[in-house]
Amino acid sequence: MGYTDAVLERFRRLAHAAQPEDVPEAQGEAGERARGSCVQILVWQVPGERDGALARVRFRALGCPALLVAADLACERLEGCVPAALAAIEPRALHAELGLPVEKLGQVLLVEDAARRCLEVLRAEQDN
Repeated sequence: MGYTDAVLERFRRLAHAAQPEDVPEAQGEAGERARGSCVQILVWQVPGERDGALARVRFRALGCPALLVAADLACERLEGCVPAALAAIEPRALHAELGLPVEKLGQVLLVEDAARRCLEVLRAEQDN
């Protein structure tokens, strides 16, 4: 299976990969490590604002290049958005933009699930 030049270039830099020491305000996870595909979406908001913009969005992932580049692109798109954008990721659009093979759509769906869970956690923490 071949990846496009754009996917390979993004994979080389993964600008939104979290560092081990990063401690987010909220994070959501999807997938199963035991099955070899797991992704976490980590967020930090603009301080002092309940619905403030997502100042920083990062990911941690275990999986194939398709999962990593989809997570990286999603994080790039989410930075600067309101938290509700975490529930508005369009996996088919990300999949098409990256030019991923059809059998990799499931990897992009994991990114969507992790982002939605992250929003749930963020809202629950803000309600406490």
